[in-house]
Amino acid sequence: MKRPTKTVLTLGTAGIALLTAMTPGAHAAPVPQHARYTEAQIAAMAPEKQDKLLAPLRAIADAAARAGAGSQADIYAGVRIDAPRETVYVYLTDTSRAAEFIKAASALDRRIDTGRITVVKAGHTRRALHEARDHLLAQEKAGELPYKIHAAAVAADASSLEVAVDKPGLASKTAAAARRNSSARSLAPAPDVPVVFKQGQRISPAARTWADVRWKDGTPFIAGDVLTDGSQYCSAGLPAVRKSDNKPVMVTAAHCFANGTKIYTGSGTTPAFGKFYDGLNGELGNYVGTVNGVATGWDAEQLVGTDNNADVSETAGYKPVTGVAYSHNGDFVCQNGAASFFMKQETVCGIKVISDDITYTLDTGWKVRGVEGTRLPGNPWTVAHGDSGSMVYTANGSARQARGIVSALAGPYQTNAGSYLYWTEATDIFNHFGLKLNPKT
Repeated sequence: MKRPTKTVLTLGTAGIALLTAMTPGAHAAPVPQHARYTEAQIAAMAPEKQDKLLAPLRAIADAAARAGAGSQADIYAGVRIDAPRETVYVYLTDTSRAAEFIKAASALDRRIDTGRITVVKAGHTRRALHEARDHLLAQEKAGELPYKIHAAAVAADASSLEVAVDKPGLASKTAAAARRNSSARSLAPAPDVPVVFKQGQRISPAARTWADVRWKDGTPFIAGDVLTDGSQYCSAGLPAVRKSDNKPVMVTAAHCFANGTKIYTGSGTTPAFGKFYDGLNGELGNYVGTVNGVATGWDAEQLVGTDNNADVSETAGYKPVTGVAYSHNGDFVCQNGAASFFMKQETVCGIKVISDDITYTLDTGWKVRGVEGTRLPGNPWTVAHGDSGSMVYTANGSARQARGIVSALAGPYQTNAGSYLYWTEATDIFNHFGLKLNPKT
């Protein structure tokens, strides 16, 4: 249903012009009952305080996205949370049906405050943008394109498909020539959907053979534990069980380990803070599970084995994880990769969602569908090599809500860290494998 390092793609901030595109009958953004927070202030909030501000907006975005994937798919283009204004922009191709859409969303969650919805005219449905994306990716797979696609993202306002390639000039010329030449029309993007080609760069998996996460743990394993086969180091991400037989399954990133490999925690001396990459010793600790099932399109794999628990390891202890949900443009998330932790960055929060519908190419050659987020100016860190597989999440009251697992990163780079984070969504992963969150505490 849903979608998919600076090495990659710079997305335009389409939301700046949205208010001028509103139709006369559109809902207007509500006036906050307190002084407006800036994005920087929201990003810096403790997760619990951030949740109080964002929870009603997240509920609206979830309901709108569900309506847009169901009965309203013929007009739905997307959603974007505007946290400072405390509103949710809903993009529709037919704003005359705004009341119908809001009614459909409200029927899915009667708790939502529809007064916080701002309806905006969109040029293209999400369905049409996905068709254009899939057409381009199929052309690339068939070897028909003279350029490489690094990422293809649905613009936040659904105005276009934003495609990051290695040769944007050539890509634009190829598309234009194909549209003019009837015999080459099959090489052109979808004729009714604008495609914007941009310079892209490699997107690197967020794992390295010298990267680490939290070092050693015992059963039940939780999100943030170190995972290793003795050479590669990644993070435990989604503690789950199979719906069919309640067998424990830990989910991590598919690029971490080969199918059939036995996976363990770390062992021996724990790496020193600030010297994480110097402390990897290749020793194997407690058995976590064996890789049994890989989904490259979600960059996710199952470790079937010993018991786990739906907790997430944070800087000063553990928090229970009580649910899963999709991410939406404008929201803020955290990630608990142990590499970041050991590099003295602790739990990394304040990561803003800038594309909730992006398909990107890993160095492995896989096309992965997920979400892109980034740090705001002034924030020192987003994600590091060695954080692969760790949980991406938000606060849910005093508990936590899983959003997905760390997949990749992109520059501009700091030492072993990138400013752009890519993750795949927990809901999609669970649906693919037939899993559910392990609620045991």
